[in-house]
Amino acid sequence: MRQRVPDALMTASAEELSRVELTVLESSLSSGVPRDLTGHVFVIGPAGPFEGGPPRADGAPIVSGPGMIYRLDLDTGGPVRLMSRRARTPCHHADVASRPGTRFEALGFRDAGLLRFSPHLGLRNHLNHALVPMHAPRAPARLLVTGDAGRPYEIDPATLELVTPVGRNSTWFPAVPVDHPFPVTLATAHPCFDAARGELFTVNHGRSLPPRFLASLPWLDELGALPRSWDRLASAAASMIEQQMLRPSAERLDLFAKRALKLLPARLRPAAPPGPGELLARQAARLGGARLDDVGGDFTILLRWDGHNEPERHELVLPGGAPVRIEQSVHQVGLTRRWVVLADTALKIGLEGVLGPGSPESPGVERLVRALLTMPQEPSTTFYLVRRDALRPGGGQAVVKKVVVPLETLHFLVDYEDAGDRITVHAAHNCATDHGEWIRSFDRHAASKEPAPARLRGLSPPGQADAHRIGRYTIDAAAERVVDQAVFADPARALGVGLYAHRETGASWMPTDRVENVYWRGVGVWDELSTEFIDRLYAAHPHRALPLSALRRMRAEDGHPDSLFRFSHRSMRIEDRYEFPRRAVGCWLSSLQFVPRRGGSGADTDGYVVALVATARRAEVWVFDAANLARGPLCKLGHPSFQPGLTQHTAWLNEVAPWRGGYRVPAPEDHEDFVAESPVGEVKALFEEEVYPRLA
Repeated sequence: MRQRVPDALMTASAEELSRVELTVLESSLSSGVPRDLTGHVFVIGPAGPFEGGPPRADGAPIVSGPGMIYRLDLDTGGPVRLMSRRARTPCHHADVASRPGTRFEALGFRDAGLLRFSPHLGLRNHLNHALVPMHAPRAPARLLVTGDAGRPYEIDPATLELVTPVGRNSTWFPAVPVDHPFPVTLATAHPCFDAARGELFTVNHGRSLPPRFLASLPWLDELGALPRSWDRLASAAASMIEQQMLRPSAERLDLFAKRALKLLPARLRPAAPPGPGELLARQAARLGGARLDDVGGDFTILLRWDGHNEPERHELVLPGGAPVRIEQSVHQVGLTRRWVVLADTALKIGLEGVLGPGSPESPGVERLVRALLTMPQEPSTTFYLVRRDALRPGGGQAVVKKVVVPLETLHFLVDYEDAGDRITVHAAHNCATDHGEWIRSFDRHAASKEPAPARLRGLSPPGQADAHRIGRYTIDAAAERVVDQAVFADPARALGVGLYAHRETGASWMPTDRVENVYWRGVGVWDELSTEFIDRLYAAHPHRALPLSALRRMRAEDGHPDSLFRFSHRSMRIEDRYEFPRRAVGCWLSSLQFVPRRGGSGADTDGYVVALVATARRAEVWVFDAANLARGPLCKLGHPSFQPGLTQHTAWLNEVAPWRGGYRVPAPEDHEDFVAESPVGEVKALFEEEVYPRLA
């Protein structure tokens, strides 16, 4: 009995809720919910199209949907209550006002890989991935919402409304040097706040485009001009490349495109192939006026923010003076007493989708473009270490230390204590699992070769192709080397490692010196998500722990359900685990949050784990005893209106107070110079009529 992904995961309502009382669906407690639950759990995730409902029929990635913020109030002394609000950024209002059929549709955004882009307006900031508390002693807690593409925003914890971006548009350096009203800004989904010093660290980065992509541009335009009747030819070529029957160099790609075009009847051929000038003009149009030869350039900037003034900018460089180049993304930042830790993380996000041809109507052409341009993620992780005392007030350059560890990493934690400049990193290695990919209309099941389920189109990641691992690395920062390491794997279960939760702070919100107990989502083996493309892409993974043939047998033998487990990062083993029931429709464990027990000891297992679970019937909130996961959920909560779909990270605040931060960037002041410089007159009308009035 192979488990089926629950439909509740694929349906996200756009309805905003206010103080909805959750119903106790099941409970082993006479009180229904634990009486010593405390505080407020915040959850965020993409909420699908503007009108809500299931993903769009075009199969755009779910993670590119606009953010929805949820708050579970646990401290009412009675039922748990829920409220939710959309993350309504200025670009959200512009996107709504420029949808097809509206007056401003010519300015509209289009999906571009994991991004959403308009040549005239710039990049959408979805704010749908993570939440970052800013606790300071003797002050109300503040809260940020974040994503990998766009500035973080501060929200009002009481109303869930957006208050202000962190930093002005002019503070952040765009990856494309165009004065878009919404600049193409690449950031980190996980900034770090240090209550001990009252400062937040985040990242702004960009890179030059890869040579393979640049070499492909002349024929990509011609490929996009092929008539739909040639879709099967494009799909066949994609199949040959995916099976490595064809290994195209840049020269062969050019020859392939020219020969394919010559086979077309004259009446169906595109106009004469573009010359260099025409190509540059086409790409400039896609980027709102920037010539391709002006685009790109490597930079990585560490921003330090005190919560009151404009962030400081610190340009990170290697010892020889060259800028730090991020190949994939900076999904997470870590913070110790003396160091800031950045990683080039295993999430491929960049300008390739923006610069490539528009979304083709032909799936064969789209498949061919993916086969030609998609590379596996880097099989190792590069960490960059920045001394905090080397960051000069006001900003400037900072030289980094560099350490590479085997195995790719998406999420990691660090010990705050770093005596002797020894930095301890706890890394989740999502080996051969590509969060930069999603299930598409032309994907096929890895074993049966049948089309992937249409109801799962847009889901990311498509499925893992190896067992994941958890690593602990002690780094000598001065010597730039790993001096001790331990790596855990469970290949017998093909264990995957997903979202996590732990007690993040100690007394007075100070960081804990050492990470010990962390609660992880144990990702199950879901045969339904396995695709031929991902299996082939990672078949030659250099650090494989589980033969692909063995993983395929596990899939065929019903796979494994999800689990919730507590991992000791000191003993490097699983200390406690709850495995979800094996059913025809499985349970999908999503967002996790550790909640301390009211009046508890302060230990990192003294409390509860609150988790969102998609079941066969609905989305539910499950509450576990953090000291006894194996007991199973103490209670399950739900409501017919609670339809969050695929949610991401969480945060916890002990109390909620109205925003009183003081720092604020007014939207007209933030955008007016960029709007005034737009060569398209309708941009100004869009902002004055549809954007500014909704932000007053």
